[in-house]
Amino acid sequence: MSELLALSFDADASPRVRFRKSGFEEAGRPGEPGIYGWGVGWYPGSERGASVLKDPTSSGDPKVESVLGDWDRFRSTLFVCHLRGHRRKRSQEDAQPFVRSYGGRQWVFAHDGDLERGWADRLVLGDDPAFEPLGRTDSERAFCWLLGQLRARRARSLNEVEPTELLAWLAELDTLGQVNVMLTDGDYLAVYRDREERGGIHSTRRIPPHGSTRLESDSVSVEIDAPEDPNRTVLVFSSRVLSQHDAWLPLSGAQLVLARRGSVVWDSDPRDAAQPSLPSERPLPPQLRSEASHQAAAAQPLPAPIAEAPLERLLSVEHETRYSYDVPVDRSTHRILLRPLIDRLQQVESFEFELDPMGEGTEYEDVFGNAAVSVEFGAPYTQLAIRSRARVRVQAPPPLESRGRRPSIPLVWMPWQRQMLSPYLLPPELPETQLEELSAFAMSFVERNDSDLTGSLLDMNETLYNDFEYVSGSTTAATTPFEVLEARRGVCQDFAGLMICLARLLNVPARYRMGYIYTGADYENKVQSDASHAWVEVYVPRVGWHGFDPTNGRQVGADHVRVACGRNYRDATPTSGTIYRGGGMETLSVSVRVEALDG
Repeated sequence: MSELLALSFDADASPRVRFRKSGFEEAGRPGEPGIYGWGVGWYPGSERGASVLKDPTSSGDPKVESVLGDWDRFRSTLFVCHLRGHRRKRSQEDAQPFVRSYGGRQWVFAHDGDLERGWADRLVLGDDPAFEPLGRTDSERAFCWLLGQLRARRARSLNEVEPTELLAWLAELDTLGQVNVMLTDGDYLAVYRDREERGGIHSTRRIPPHGSTRLESDSVSVEIDAPEDPNRTVLVFSSRVLSQHDAWLPLSGAQLVLARRGSVVWDSDPRDAAQPSLPSERPLPPQLRSEASHQAAAAQPLPAPIAEAPLERLLSVEHETRYSYDVPVDRSTHRILLRPLIDRLQQVESFEFELDPMGEGTEYEDVFGNAAVSVEFGAPYTQLAIRSRARVRVQAPPPLESRGRRPSIPLVWMPWQRQMLSPYLLPPELPETQLEELSAFAMSFVERNDSDLTGSLLDMNETLYNDFEYVSGSTTAATTPFEVLEARRGVCQDFAGLMICLARLLNVPARYRMGYIYTGADYENKVQSDASHAWVEVYVPRVGWHGFDPTNGRQVGADHVRVACGRNYRDATPTSGTIYRGGGMETLSVSVRVEALDG
């Protein structure tokens, strides 16, 4: 029985793959022959040309470890391995994985199983086939037959054929015997499990920070500990469970999964809501969205905590910020941003604001268009209370969808546009190495969505919700986007800051939005409604500023009350100030209550 292994990373990575010398003798069955052969295919630099390294005569060679570990060309987002494949030494042309050129790219194919007698007659390649086997194996002929189906369909890549049609071809192939298959065109990885579940294919998805960087069995060891790859997410498919530390999910019979850049983009067998499912199922990129495939993707459970988003809400917001000092404050000034925004989607029916003690205040509009209040306190105080109450009617904006003319990355801005948007295009000042790592993470969404702007933003928003953990008190105001990327945890302010940084690195204008959120009875995280909330607004051509809430994996809707915006959280913090004299130790408490008044 062969063993298959595939690794799909969200960005280029250099795993250390070691093929171990193993066989039935070492497994405790003396006298049995060893199991020979190994092979690995990958796409150096994520180009369309594949490299394949295989040794059909070896049952393990330590020299291979140094070759794959030190070779700078052994770096890709996709790796497909075939190992322990033969009970006898085979020729090079019969060894897997196989590689073929078609459609301006090279395809890699690996198969676990044997077809029954008569497969050569049933897998008809035609009188003048475009693809002919070089060797004599049923696996290579099946590969040529699949490529022939793609060519007849005039599909030059996996994203140009319906997933359901690809599934039908694999199901037809499955009638000939045992078929566990891994097929890739360098962008997408298709993994199919035998309908009778002969053999096995399991999957797991590993998200940084990695507690353990090793995946291993008695035939292969994979380490993802390269110094340049600390923040790689990897989706693994394997015939065997390689690590007991990970949650492995077996594919069911006749199940087809399409993966790209470390995420599942299509699954023919979405699990029941009560059962575990393949991790991080994503909406299909635009090229894969037909009516049928879109319905299949839409049938999968959405990750966000709200069942149905309303189109309009009337919300009541009460906010109190209280400062306490052990030494009286003699003189201070404060800037207050608490009045909700008024525009075509949000109307303020009432707003009340009070200070205790009273100070001398001035209302004005700041450079970001926020309704601000500047207050100066000249009399000593030990406690300062800032309270506001508002009734706000909020309408949900139209959802951002990839329809009609779709903007793509990179975006091109006119000089005057760039001048106006420049405050929202500059990423934070971080070391160059950290910005390069953040840029690689940002580009993973672009590559996974074929440079489609809408798809990339939706994918990014959902990934931060799915892959990052909301942990109150886990960060501070000084936490950087790179530190959030490494830790994969934070609060709404951190997730908004990270998404803003990623968008700006893609030359997409993004700004920080502070406001409130109504969580109701459907949100798991009630903490979000007990304080001000933060999210992201991205400027989309021919759409304008559009909100994304990465803390909840949703586009901003009628549950979000918008208050202030700016380049970052410092520009839009609800209350801030300077103490000129006195004060001592400060204690801060914030209380927010958001209720729906329309039932």
